[in-house]
Amino acid sequence: MIKTVDVGLMANHLSAHKPVIKRLELYKSMTQNQQILTILDKQITIMKNHVQAMNQLLDPNQSQVTLPPVPASTFVQASNQGSVPNSNMSDKDIAMDAHFTATSMAKENFNSSENMKTPQVKKSHQEMALQQSSIAGMYEQLMKEMGLSKQPNATIEEQTSVITPLEAMPNNLMQNGNQQMNQNPMN
Repeated sequence: MIKTVDVGLMANHLSAHKPVIKRLELYKSMTQNQQILTILDKQITIMKNHVQAMNQLLDPNQSQVTLPPVPASTFVQASNQGSVPNSNMSDKDIAMDAHFTATSMAKENFNSSENMKTPQVKKSHQEMALQQSSIAGMYEQLMKEMGLSKQPNATIEEQTSVITPLEAMPNNLMQNGNQQMNQNPMN
């Protein structure tokens, strides 16, 4: 039996998936970029798999639910439709929004899993979060290759300014903590 809180969280997820999938399918019809098409296809497939898995989790006659892995790369034929009328979305816009969607879905699945009570439901949503995070990583790599993502490196001064306050901690606190851990091994 599934806990009520899990049913409510999955009901919210299911209602959000249909419009997101439709938007991603629209993006597929708008881009000719093969790499974006491939990632969009994977993203749509895993989201459909997530809907199927949640429906199985909600089905009282299902005892075990297995989430399929992220599909392997396959060639995706560009749509013959080409650009959608009145659309000013570039490949950059599509990649950035689809990336944001994957990142957002990953966070939502992970945060929801932390509130879920049924072990199988919780584990499935953690796996869904990892799959969405994997898709987000694919977009990040693609945007980096396309020169669309610029994340400057921190300077050495910026890095050390963050750790400097930790160096100011008295040594006896750190040593006492290490001694206590060594005296009370967990195993």
